[in-house]
Amino acid sequence: MMRSFERHTTIVKLLQNQEYVTIEAMAQACDTSAQTIRRDLNALEDEGKVQRYHGGARLAGVVSSDTYETRSASHVEEKEVAARLLSRLVPDGSTLFLAGGSTLALSAQSLRDRENLTIVTNNLHAAMSLYDRTGFNLHIVGGAMRPASGSMTGEDAARFIERYSLDLAVIGTCGIDGEGSLLEYDQSLVPPLLAMIANARETILVADASKFAASGIVRGAHLRDVDHLVTSAKPSGAIANLLAEHAVRVHHPA
Repeated sequence: MMRSFERHTTIVKLLQNQEYVTIEAMAQACDTSAQTIRRDLNALEDEGKVQRYHGGARLAGVVSSDTYETRSASHVEEKEVAARLLSRLVPDGSTLFLAGGSTLALSAQSLRDRENLTIVTNNLHAAMSLYDRTGFNLHIVGGAMRPASGSMTGEDAARFIERYSLDLAVIGTCGIDGEGSLLEYDQSLVPPLLAMIANARETILVADASKFAASGIVRGAHLRDVDHLVTSAKPSGAIANLLAEHAVRVHHPA
């Protein structure tokens, strides 16, 4: 049986060779139980060596867009909290843009509780959650598909969006930097996002508390463009100061 330091070495080597590794794969490689691997990951995360996700982990400090499956499996409980709050914020009969990403794909499911919505989205996963909802008017944006996010992207998508003038732009982000910029991993995601903001009367940013740290590489929108933040926990410190500076109304669990 491997000792703990031997398992830690094996886990780190696995993550160096693969961007994301499941707990089951680590347990098999270490010939141990999933419960033991979870304890190992907790220790490695405390040491700053790995970043845990639901069902697996990757090396800490690696700048990556991840696969859609990896991102959709991370911080699920926090995303669900934010999604439920979004549903309460969107009135029945609203017209809205719904941007790309795993957080908003999950949020789309909560919007099924509303009535008589008109939704324009470049998020194919969100569209799949909404297409059969009777009473909704759903428009799917065209453009080049980005598999990592399941989104239609680029200038063609932006031009499609510019045909509309809607009540709300519901957007997400990969992270918020210290200057208030909303970050993305890919430049092609930015034009549709900015078009949604420009053609909506109000903008709602849906971002669980993990997004309060910068993690993208491309500046997209900015907190000054945002009217509401829907999140999983009350912001504090520098991010709270930024939100106050830009008069963003924050919605979080009581």
